[in-house]
Order: sequence, then C-alpha cells, then structure tokens
Amino acid sequence: MINYKEITDGESWELFTRDFLNDLGFLIENPPSRGADGGKDLIVTEIIKGKIHQSEFRWLVSCKNYAISNKSVNENDDEKNILERVKSYKADGFMGFYSTIASSGLGSRLSELKKLKEIKDFQIFDGKRIENYLTTVGYSHLLIRYFPESYKIIKPLELVLEKYQPLLCKECGKDLLIELYKSEHNANIVYVYKRDSQKMMYEEIYCCCKKCDRKIRNKIYNRDYTTSWRDMSDIIIPLEFLNYMFATMNRIKDGDDSYTDKAYRQEQNILMALSQKVLRSTTIKERKRLQYLAGLF
Repeated sequence: MINYKEITDGESWELFTRDFLNDLGFLIENPPSRGADGGKDLIVTEIIKGKIHQSEFRWLVSCKNYAISNKSVNENDDEKNILERVKSYKADGFMGFYSTIASSGLGSRLSELKKLKEIKDFQIFDGKRIENYLTTVGYSHLLIRYFPESYKIIKPLELVLEKYQPLLCKECGKDLLIELYKSEHNANIVYVYKRDSQKMMYEEIYCCCKKCDRKIRNKIYNRDYTTSWRDMSDIIIPLEFLNYMFATMNRIKDGDDSYTDKAYRQEQNILMALSQKVLRSTTIKERKRLQYLAGLF
C-alpha cells in the first residue's frame, strides 16, 4: 500500500526513521547527521519499566531504503561488522529499519549474536512491519509528511476521539476498521427492526463480517424481526457518510423512524467509530480549544 519510492534519498529516510521511532516512544539520543556516521544512523533509547524499577535499553539503528532496487539488506554488503558497531557505541541491541526486507543470512547472523549473548536483542522493521504501523490510528501525520501520494490512496484511520475506538464484528470479534485495509466490501451495518404502522422501530444496530452476517440474521429471523443492511465500505465515502447522517436525522425528525435506547446508542457508537476513517485527526491546538469550550457550557 505504501510506496517507499516517495522517499528518494538516504537522509530523508533517516529523518523518517527518527520521527517514526519517536512516535513509537523511543528517545532519540543521537539523531541523523550529515557526514560519516561510523556505522550507525541513529542511537535511540527505550525505557523498560518494571513494577518497582526501570532501565534503559540502547539501540543502534541502521537505516536502509532499497525501495527502487527492491533488494534485500544482507550481512556482507550492507550490514558489515554488526558486533563491532554495537560495542563501539555501547549499545545493547541492533535495530534495522528497512523499506524492503532483511536477507535470511542477516537474520541468521543476528540470531547467532543474540544466542551467543554478544548482543542482548535485535529488531528488524521491514517494509511490511512499518506499513502495519502507518496504516493504524495515530500515524497519519507521518504519511502526509513523507508519503503524500500513498496517504491519498490509503485513507488511514485518524485519532478523532481521545483514544482509538474499534468497530468489532458482532459474531467473530474482528476489528472491522482494520479489516478494511485487507479487503473492501467485506462488512455490513445491519439494522434489526419491526414495522409499526408506517414507522420503523429499530431494535438493534450492529456491524459484522459478511461471512458472519447470514449466521447472525438466521437467529434474528427466528425472533420475528426484519433486517436490512448497508455496506460499510460505502458508508466511509465522505459524501455518503454525510448523506447517511442527514438521512438518519431527517427520518427521526419526520417521525418515520424510532429507536430503542439500545439501538440509538449503537448507532452513535458506529458513527463515532466510522468517523475515524472519514474525518481528519484532531490537532493538539483543537483539543485544547475543545477543553476550553467544554468549560464554558
């Protein structure tokens, strides 16, 4: 999904690595700099907290962007003298930050060093692992800054609310917002209702995978309720999201629809969760303004 070729030089890749790891909670001890780096691109520190004690773990970070050639990062040409580099910077572990993947030889070399207790640990952030982070909530600002064209295609989840709100399948429990990155048109919003004269009385509103939908609705039919559904992938189209909300409001105003308390809360929760896919993130400045406004009313 992410085109790493949007970053065209090594310096920008190192800056992206710095910002990514900083957002992940690492302390940037030695940031990227121009000139000879002595076999390291960054030194970052991780705070490991126990119940009554905390310690620091220093990582030597090596950044490689081979998106254009698509070659793997190997131990002979790209990551020479790993042990000497880790020791020279008094680091505890080695971290590779790559747009492609590590070769099997590099993986074996790092595993051997850890097994022999020459290094305490190693981590590889390859292209797919980095992508998994960037497509979840809270990282959209990095996509906009470093991968603007990919951002337009991905439409990442945004931190609209104070914290991320998942949207779970009623049957299997999968987070359907995350599943949208794997496949479109694979989840429904389902409405359970009875018709009273000309009014629709909604008893329940839930979300589910399409493969789970039939199983759930078979149970509902046995309770003499009617169901209808909307494709979730359609609702997250921004204009359709607005149409959906206005249509819902109009039907309530005109007396065409009524909700049980349970169904109304479910509708609210679904709209709040979907807004993370449709709306942009709330900035720090805007959050402070909201706090101020909340104190006025």
